[in-house]
Amino acid sequence: MTLTLTAFYAGLAGLLYLFLSIHVIKQRLVLRQGLGDGGDDTLNRRIRAHGNFNEYAPLTLILIAGFETMGAPALFVHLAGIVLIVSRALHAYGMQGGGKEWGRKYGILSTFALLLILSFADILMAIF
Repeated sequence: MTLTLTAFYAGLAGLLYLFLSIHVIKQRLVLRQGLGDGGDDTLNRRIRAHGNFNEYAPLTLILIAGFETMGAPALFVHLAGIVLIVSRALHAYGMQGGGKEWGRKYGILSTFALLLILSFADILMAIF
């Protein structure tokens, strides 16, 4: 079995990660801040949005891959992939501040829900 669907969402996640990386680099260039955040709130928020993506996306993609490998219906794999990309994008959007915090809130909640559902689904599919 190939992991075609997981590969598709991993590719989208890679593009989002690259976007977040460039977002950090652009602010570093503006501030001439090569390391750390220099006390700049905008740079700190961008660094954390980037880091948070790096903390949650890989494990979630592994869970999606397990889900797909064990024969989950394609529709459910797509739903998981879409939730991953949308929730991480929402979180990054919300990390900008300025009245956009709702994106962070819903990004976190949807990521946690996805992790919980996929974790149980993978465990149950592996046992049964």
